[in-house]
Amino acid sequence: MVRTSEQPAKGAKQALWSSTIAFTVCFAVWTIFSIIGLGVKDQLGLTETEFGLLVGTPILTGSLTRVFLGVWADQFGGRRVFAAVMVLGP
Repeated sequence: MVRTSEQPAKGAKQALWSSTIAFTVCFAVWTIFSIIGLGVKDQLGLTETEFGLLVGTPILTGSLTRVFLGVWADQFGGRRVFAAVMVLGP
């Protein structure tokens, strides 16, 4: 459907604000994880390689998961997938 008016779609502001808040919360979690990660590295006596795997694994799995989430967003709708990720995500 092509929109000819300059008005934003219904619910666009709500989607923008909820996405912004969710991004901020997720960024805060990653910041806390990085701070805690240094303590975990010291307590467990991890080498640089082991610590790199500890930090890199969630990044890699997150990148691969985004592919599937994008497909599901096309099939089921972005709002439903976004809500499911926020409810089911750690």
